[in-house]
Amino acid sequence: MRKVWYKSLLRWQLVFTILLSVLILIFQHDLLNLIYIVLLLVSFFLMYKDRNKASHIFNIIVLPYVLIEIYSEFLKLLIKSFAGFEIGFYILYFIGMLVLLVPVTIRDYSSLKQPIWQLLASIWVIVNLFLSPLVTVNSGQFIVGLNNSGLLLALMFFEYAYFAITGWGYKFYFNLKVKNTNTLYYIMLLVLLAVTVWISFFNIFILSASEWSQALWNWDFSLINPADSATVKNIWQLIFSALDAGIMEESARYIFLLAPLIMLANKKGQVIYSILISSVIFSLLHIFNFSTPGATINAVLFQVFHAFGFSCLLGTIFLYSGKLWLPMLLHAFADFLSLSLVPLGYGGSLLDNENTGALTLVVVTVIPLIFVTIILLNKSAKRYIDKNIKKYIEI
Repeated sequence: MRKVWYKSLLRWQLVFTILLSVLILIFQHDLLNLIYIVLLLVSFFLMYKDRNKASHIFNIIVLPYVLIEIYSEFLKLLIKSFAGFEIGFYILYFIGMLVLLVPVTIRDYSSLKQPIWQLLASIWVIVNLFLSPLVTVNSGQFIVGLNNSGLLLALMFFEYAYFAITGWGYKFYFNLKVKNTNTLYYIMLLVLLAVTVWISFFNIFILSASEWSQALWNWDFSLINPADSATVKNIWQLIFSALDAGIMEESARYIFLLAPLIMLANKKGQVIYSILISSVIFSLLHIFNFSTPGATINAVLFQVFHAFGFSCLLGTIFLYSGKLWLPMLLHAFADFLSLSLVPLGYGGSLLDNENTGALTLVVVTVIPLIFVTIILLNKSAKRYIDKNIKKYIEI
């Protein structure tokens, strides 16, 4: 019943979006908008003719980017024409974008039955969000910071994860209650949290370190100052960007873990293989960081390897604690530290040295794997994880 209602809603959304695209075409004379109109008409035609399989495939591939592009271009047109109402238009745009992908998610993405296609479709949504255009606003530090941070896209993916997972027939757990916990349970959880925080600090101070002690424990906290960030000058953007990483990437991790857990259900090594698979996907997505201005091969390689080890820890924490909000907070904390590094914090030599640079890659991958292995080999911890997994994948 819900999917039928959202099918009707999606049809009306397509009609409304086609009208917006025609309006944009009239004012901008952009051939690309004509292509968008054609794609939207094809989507509407397939739905109207009840060609469900073709419609689902077409909408999954085409609609996310086209919808985001058109609504973003329409905001640009409104701001250009009525600059005095920029804040009001942006608020409406923000609210509208939050619900933009809900109909296509429930109607089309929820129709996917195989975990592998659910996983690939979710990665495709992430790629579309990454490639989506950035609108330009100039109304105060808060709005500018919010807009430039990507937090809106993170919230959109969080919604996607919720509606997709529930649409596939599973429950979405943000705060799964773990029963019959004991002292050992909390000790192991604290160990995981401590290692994750330590890795977060190592990831920051390795950039300024000329000696190993400066990266491992002798940290100079004067190099962390969000008010004097080397990369982000807007404090609101820095805060929202950290939240963006926590919400977006941990919502993605939920799906990256869920799919292999289902595919490997009742098989030996289900947990460790799922953690490794999800971490590989997560780390490889950081290759997109090559598009960042000033990015170097060494820096991006470090981010990819660090992301793998970091992901192994956060994935284990998620499965062990049952709390999605916990890895979200840890991830946001790590990105807040990274974004708060002052210009002097990038003066280290260890990472750029051929020998020590390779060793840092070992540190950020092997140490997390050691602690993850310790947790998974402990029978008590494994029982908690298995109970949680059973709830995650039961229909």
